[in-house]
Amino acid sequence: MFATIGRVRRMLPPWLVYSATMMPFGALGRAESELVILRVAALKGNSGGDYEMDHHSALGKKAGLIDGDIAAATRVDEGWEPGRHGFHGRRGAMLDVADEIVQFGDVSDPAWERLASFLSDRECVALVMLVTNYAGLATALTVLRTPVDERR
Repeated sequence: MFATIGRVRRMLPPWLVYSATMMPFGALGRAESELVILRVAALKGNSGGDYEMDHHSALGKKAGLIDGDIAAATRVDEGWEPGRHGFHGRRGAMLDVADEIVQFGDVSDPAWERLASFLSDRECVALVMLVTNYAGLATALTVLRTPVDERR
């Protein structure tokens, strides 16, 4: 990924700073951020989503996610209905909003109201920026045919 984005040398450093303001130094907790990133990666699919899933599965575990969390967040074959990922409460609301952003490029009023009952305004903005950043990154990595990193 860094080699791909680094082809435009002046773009990479500011993009890294921007991305770091969302994760790991964002308004959302590290485990929640990783859960959302994994959901976006699974929804986006293709090589870009696969790249993010590979990278963020390991980061998610370091942040405290367990295998069951990762499996649930990345399960997308059961449809787009709210809650199909198996999470409830705060995390469920976050993943429902991520689903709608990736699928529709917008969020329904009921989903937003539910999210706002769990997150502060600051956290809501952070979530939207996190989802759209990683959805865009997955798209870019797919279009630019960026392969998943080889294991060392």
